Amino acid sequence: MDKCYRHPDRPGNYFCQKDGNRMCEECACCHSPNIYCQYRGACVINMLTKQGEITPCADKANDEQEGQDEKVSA
Repeated sequence: MDKCYRHPDRPGNYFCQKDGNRMCEECACCHSPNIYCQYRGACVINMLTKQGEITPCADKANDEQEGQDEKVSA
């Protein structure tokens, strides 16, 4: 199994055909949902995001920012 492009210690269970990257559960999201992608109709990441199984990148970024804000204020 190939590894996540950001976390080489984790399995890359998700594959983005557009970017050519494998991603772990934490990284799996469409990194450019507003840009045309010829693979989107058959994209597992897109389908799972629509079904609510994968958190959209924008929501993940907001969660990370909130976590960092809490650390700074503590």
